[in-house]
Amino acid sequence: MRLERIRLKTFGCFKQQDFDLSDGINLIFGPNFSGKSTLVNAIFFTLTGKPIVPRVDAASIKSTRSNSGTAGLQFVVDGERYMLFRGTRKQFQLRQEKDGQWYVMFEDTRITVVEKTLKERFGISHDRLALTTFLREGEIFEFLARQPATRRDILYALLGIDRLIDVRDRFIEARRLAKRERNRIQSHQNSLRYGAQNTNDTEIAKIEAKIKELEAVYSAETGDAELISEWVRNWKQAQKQLDTLTQEQKETLSGFNDIAHLREMKSTIEKAVQEAIGLEAERDELVSKVGSLDTQVNALTNVTKALETLLESDDRHCPTCHQEVERDVVEKIIDDNENKKAQLTTELKTQKKALKEITDNLKSRKELEQRLQILQSNVTRFEQLVEEINKTNEEIITLTKRLSEKGVQVDSETADTTSQTSESVNANLDKSQLKAQIESERKKLDNLKQKEAVKLDRLNQLQKVNAEAEQVEKTTLCLELACAGVEKTIDALQRQILKPAENELQRWLKKMNLFTESSIDLQRQHLLPSLKIDGEDRSLLLLSGSEKMFLYLCFKVTLAKILGNTGFFVFDDPTLHLDGERKALMVDFIRQLAEEHQVIVTSYDEDVRAGLEEANLIEMKREVQE
Repeated sequence: MRLERIRLKTFGCFKQQDFDLSDGINLIFGPNFSGKSTLVNAIFFTLTGKPIVPRVDAASIKSTRSNSGTAGLQFVVDGERYMLFRGTRKQFQLRQEKDGQWYVMFEDTRITVVEKTLKERFGISHDRLALTTFLREGEIFEFLARQPATRRDILYALLGIDRLIDVRDRFIEARRLAKRERNRIQSHQNSLRYGAQNTNDTEIAKIEAKIKELEAVYSAETGDAELISEWVRNWKQAQKQLDTLTQEQKETLSGFNDIAHLREMKSTIEKAVQEAIGLEAERDELVSKVGSLDTQVNALTNVTKALETLLESDDRHCPTCHQEVERDVVEKIIDDNENKKAQLTTELKTQKKALKEITDNLKSRKELEQRLQILQSNVTRFEQLVEEINKTNEEIITLTKRLSEKGVQVDSETADTTSQTSESVNANLDKSQLKAQIESERKKLDNLKQKEAVKLDRLNQLQKVNAEAEQVEKTTLCLELACAGVEKTIDALQRQILKPAENELQRWLKKMNLFTESSIDLQRQHLLPSLKIDGEDRSLLLLSGSEKMFLYLCFKVTLAKILGNTGFFVFDDPTLHLDGERKALMVDFIRQLAEEHQVIVTSYDEDVRAGLEEANLIEMKREVQE
């Protein structure tokens, strides 16, 4: 990218003016407050949509008493000429020259869409330009004040390694969860294991044979009437229990067609509850925003009242600094505060409305959760009732079969008749001991059958858990391999990118001839580490101001080369605080850089002007530009 022209309208101290740029070196020369830094800011703002100074609102860089400001750039990329315009109110327009005419290619106000378009078409991004292409006053000291981890993250983001690290962290978290699941499954497996030898079948057959023998003896001693009476009585109790369970099952399904309908409703509510996850966090965020906006509105109100009181008072001097109050300035501040207060109040109403909506949604979600608990309970109880009904039906079938073998057809009427017939049987027969023995054997049989059913159920569960364990083991292995692969990719990418960067940085340091012998390890220490000079590590913070500046500029040039430089550099007063010898070295550095790139430099130093006499000179004046 080669810049050809800067176009400004109500931007900073400029009402409307264009500045032509040439290849090689462009020197923006003039005294302080003449607008040099405004041109640098205009280039950066046009390309990124943000002022070059961090945490400054874009609206503050427009001209005083104007509603908005516009900065534009005319540039050439791959032989094609473009014009890019950006306004402080988020307006954006990209034009292209074809056959001597300018055509609008793209126009939008959505910041994310604009930045994506510029990055895809020209490779322009805020962080990349800020770290590799532009130098603003005080930037190096802010950069050195950052923590090493922060500088490392910036480098990773520029190199694209941050996305790999994010993928690796996701794999690590998934691997941790997989290991936790594996441990849980192993504990479950241990709880389900039991001896492979099963002797219950033989024991059950023995007890059943013994019961049959005892029942034959009992029938011989008491007569068939007593035995039939007992079976009918048990049949009636089982039938009554079946009716009760069936009625409870109908009540459980109250309001639903069948269990499938109930489960479908439960799944629907579960999905709705799942979709509502995160409402608490959104509500907390909105509460924080509402509180912050409310505080800002109150603060603006108090400031405005204080300023109005100052204007209304007889004393025309500020009670703090005792200087004479300029009424026009104070009135403008009051107007600005009122406008900002109105904007904040509108935003506050919007956020309060959103807070009310999300609070209502939270209330609805809690009601759904309560309903879900009831439905879950109903589904569980229905499944229990199905098991109990099946067991009762089996008991009824067994009793019916026994009575049928005795020639008795069981229904409600015959059951009553049989019950009445049994009352006439001789009660003097001594059969209590035999009957107790039969009941004891039946209890043993029931216990063995229950144990057998439990074992069978545990075996089925164990088979399922073994299948889950096998799947989790495969997943864990895949995640282990994925983590190792990403780690190797990260290391390889760092070596592939940072090693050439070390060589390039070393080349520029030798060009500057700042140190007798120096070396640097970017892979180990990342952005601007300690420098090894004459075989000893020296902290960058202990270098002189000029040494820091040159090392920082060499590092910018190095990063620009490995990341793909945009084709130009913009340095805002790089000779500030340098002595005569270092100024000459900086001029030589700029000349060498201009052999391959377009360089834009601002300065007020006559020595720099004399040293760059071949540069395209843009001379600035302190008065307001028209």
